[in-house]
Amino acid sequence: MALPSQIDPRKLAVQGALLEGHIPVGDLTRLSMSVEAITGPLNLSIKFGLDESKQQIATGNAAVSVKVICQRCLDLMTINLVSDFALQIICSEDQITNVAPNYEPWVVNDRIADLVSVIEDELLLALPIVNYHPIGECSGDAFQNKVAENIEAADNDSPFSILKQLKK
Repeated sequence: MALPSQIDPRKLAVQGALLEGHIPVGDLTRLSMSVEAITGPLNLSIKFGLDESKQQIATGNAAVSVKVICQRCLDLMTINLVSDFALQIICSEDQITNVAPNYEPWVVNDRIADLVSVIEDELLLALPIVNYHPIGECSGDAFQNKVAENIEAADNDSPFSILKQLKK
């Protein structure tokens, strides 16, 4: 089921609502600019409610598969982005200092909030800084092994290698 992009998170928190479904790829414009391609719909499960101190919260997880460029071989690779999040719904930025340490603030100025935007933020934060294929699956591994061999050969030709022998 496709989830709405505009929701009333305060009302959903009071109701204790659970939203499960997917967000269409076309709605994820910022994520699509950060990766080469989004290969499937964003699956989302988000539970709204009240915590022990009666603060309005939203917890859940989002998952999507994306194609990125391996920084070693420059080929495309698929990674699964998964983000578990815990958000506390607040009315203004003045209340950020009152947010519990185990929650991130979700500032909702009006009644209606953009669900896609906040989930997209969480996924952008989940992107790895650098993308590499697993060892043994990357065509750039041969180059990396060659560099390691050259470093070892340079160590043997070092003018200080005689000191290593004296130390023994």
